[in-house]
Amino acid sequence: MQKMTAIWRNRLFAGRRGFTLMEILVAVLILVILITMSVPMYERTIEKSRVAEVSAMLKRLSESKLRTMDSRNLFTYTSGSFGLNQLDITVPASPDFSFSLYPSSYPNAVCAKRSRGDNAGTVFLYLGETAPDYCSNSSSSVYNTSVCQEYRSSGRKFFCQNATGTTSCDAYSLTSYTVGSCS
Repeated sequence: MQKMTAIWRNRLFAGRRGFTLMEILVAVLILVILITMSVPMYERTIEKSRVAEVSAMLKRLSESKLRTMDSRNLFTYTSGSFGLNQLDITVPASPDFSFSLYPSSYPNAVCAKRSRGDNAGTVFLYLGETAPDYCSNSSSSVYNTSVCQEYRSSGRKFFCQNATGTTSCDAYSLTSYTVGSCS
């Protein structure tokens, strides 16, 4: 009986010592496909988190800038009136973004520029509470810009301008607008 069980076991597992080359190749192929599909989604998610981070920072910068202008009795910010280091908040040193208090087209607004990566040069503009100053005044030079049109139609205060000049900020799931320079 014991001899019969050993024979049966040998016949059952005969030639099955591991995986075949074809099984291994199929498994590797499936992994490669999954990785190539997930990496772009991961990168888009990271970029979206960066835009959320910069949006929050620009809002804080705008509020601090307006408080500083108010304490100095300034109606319009001009380049050199004061710097980031004179605000009542700490602006974190970021390898991803450089921040500016004086976007040339909208001087009381604030902006950030993407410093590195595939989207380097992309500009983000935050009008904040100063949007009515620019977009409601028909004598303003920016009155008819796409930024003001969008502000008047939907109340948008946060804008993106793609560095490559294309018509969208796809990496951030935003529409691109001409916002001027972030100097």
